[in-house]
Amino acid sequence: MFTKLFKSKVIKHFFIYSFGSVAQKAVYLFAAPIIMRILSPADYGLLSLTNSFINIVVTLVGLGLRQFLSIEYFHVDSQGKKSMINDILSVYLIVMIPFFLLLFLNVKAIDTYIFVNHQCSTLVIIGLIICFFKFFTELFYQLLQYNGIALKVVAIQVCAELFMVSFALILLYVFGFGVTGIFIAQLATLLLVFLLALFVYFSVSYYVSLCSFFHFKKTFWYIKKGLPFVPRFLFAWFLAVGDRWILATYSTMTNVGIYSVADTFGQVFQLMIIMPVIYAYIPYLLKKFAADKENVCSIEKWNQKNMFLSMIVLFFLVTIGYIVLKPIIQIILPSTYQAAIRYVWLLLVGYIFLLGTHIASTFIHFKKKVYFLVLALCIPAILNIMLNIFLIPQFQIWGCVFATVISYIVYFIVTIIYNYYLQRG
Repeated sequence: MFTKLFKSKVIKHFFIYSFGSVAQKAVYLFAAPIIMRILSPADYGLLSLTNSFINIVVTLVGLGLRQFLSIEYFHVDSQGKKSMINDILSVYLIVMIPFFLLLFLNVKAIDTYIFVNHQCSTLVIIGLIICFFKFFTELFYQLLQYNGIALKVVAIQVCAELFMVSFALILLYVFGFGVTGIFIAQLATLLLVFLLALFVYFSVSYYVSLCSFFHFKKTFWYIKKGLPFVPRFLFAWFLAVGDRWILATYSTMTNVGIYSVADTFGQVFQLMIIMPVIYAYIPYLLKKFAADKENVCSIEKWNQKNMFLSMIVLFFLVTIGYIVLKPIIQIILPSTYQAAIRYVWLLLVGYIFLLGTHIASTFIHFKKKVYFLVLALCIPAILNIMLNIFLIPQFQIWGCVFATVISYIVYFIVTIIYNYYLQRG
């Protein structure tokens, strides 16, 4: 069965998504030094603050609807899929149009309390428009992934990234728009993808399943089903970046920078390995569960063999790659960042456990154990914060690294234990 997997489209899609992630990252890395010649460190601070604001708002306003769709999508037929997508779009529009109107009326308050009165009301308005439309584009990408259209997903994403970076550079260099120019470019790109999604929506006749009368009771039902996913993503955010805030509190900004450079290798690992697995393998596995519901436990045992084998292979590849590439990295990195290299290997081991957690939680995901998925992420997130507070004052960056890796391992163990419990049940 393992051989059959490698002959399927899963490996092909994995490499397509991996190439797409690398291509998008390469576009950004190419543009970053050019952008730095225009923006000051203070501008970069504002850029980072606005991006964080957008990410948090997008998580909250999504109401967990896309995550609920991922739970139910593979349990219904083609007509059911269309009806569910239209229901989700209706719920989002009914709830979020008045909510965003309220936010637009309080732009000054957002500038004062979130942006610490940086006099950037225009930036707040652009950010809010991005937040509103991002739900549709992310839903569009999600549906393309579920339908196995990997090449089109990657092509759209890479083209969008190229357009955004090019437009941002024009606005920066030619028109001198500063940080605002970057977000204007981001909004323009988002609207183009939204128009493409709208074209696809009508071309495949999704509108045929749109109910002429939408019950408000159904709105509350979808919100009730989706909201449990929201804390999960907030906990994921704390698990991913919360340690930097604690490191800045108990150590120095220099150490924060060194740790961030070390974790950059983990982010690359996530882009090249973890995200392609989520995009290519997990939808394949969910379809396999849905196609043979009587034998899901047997399929899960096969899945766990794949998981453990992949983790072992990655462990050896990461170890060998670290030994071989370490001298090259030492040449590339400036001397002030050389200390980051010593933390890279252990952080990558933590990301391997994170990959295993994603694979092991697919069975739990299929069984619709939403509350466990939230709780399972809450435990390592809180543990990570507590360990950072305890270890950083004594061990500085090493304390941060140990806390992160231990949290990922605990996350993996908790998921595996509950996975076995479900199989036995």
